[in-house]
Amino acid sequence: MDTSMALVCDVDGTLLGDDAALGHFAEWYLQREREIRLVYNSGRFIDSVMESVATTLLPTPDAIIGGVGTEIGFPATGNRLTTWWERFHEWNPDAIAEMLKDDPRLQPQPEEFQSNYKRSYYAHNLTPSELDELHRRVSTVSSASLVYSSQRDLDFLPSQANKGTATAFLGCHWGLSYDRIIVAGDSGNDKAMFELGFLGIVVANAQPELQQLADRRIYLSPYSYASGVLDGLRQWLPDDPPPLPSHVSSTLASKSAE
Repeated sequence: MDTSMALVCDVDGTLLGDDAALGHFAEWYLQREREIRLVYNSGRFIDSVMESVATTLLPTPDAIIGGVGTEIGFPATGNRLTTWWERFHEWNPDAIAEMLKDDPRLQPQPEEFQSNYKRSYYAHNLTPSELDELHRRVSTVSSASLVYSSQRDLDFLPSQANKGTATAFLGCHWGLSYDRIIVAGDSGNDKAMFELGFLGIVVANAQPELQQLADRRIYLSPYSYASGVLDGLRQWLPDDPPPLPSHVSSTLASKSAE
């Protein structure tokens, strides 16, 4: 495969959310798949993302980063990039679960959202000081990072793992420099992708924590879902920009109508 770039996209709320726009994205990508490696980077696990590939217009990707950066896999072979897990030193999910089991602010998410490398909770409207306190407590029993998104979803991960570091690891595996990687997202667990210097696309329906990002390498699209991704690609691929769907409406127009 003669590919020189990678497009790393969140799935729910970024590519999924507008079926017509997703169809335009898929049509564009299938004409460019020899030039651009497609990666889905999701809070969901790889098998769940592949279910969406089977039931929607999502093109089959070259790789999937799942579980908020805790697993990397290749759909064509079913293989996992096992060297990624070798970095997760001093990670102890059982100790985390034991420490937090009686915290009234936290409700464990269903077992299908848990793994050996991810402990996840529902925790509504936590303040920054509460998040800092939780991180300090957990850090006494395990090397861990904390990701909070949509004022609800709280993930504890190995300190080396997030959507950004996993993207960087995969890019290195493929021999791609950061300026050959484009990332796109809509929620707080995508923020790590925008902090490492990749070319970024924030779609218009993104959560406030992404809308507030300001960097010359991050493009804030006025379009939502896959239309926003296509719009961002027009910014970062000016020599061969994809067409925008005719039905798209900008965030500014939506706000003016409210």
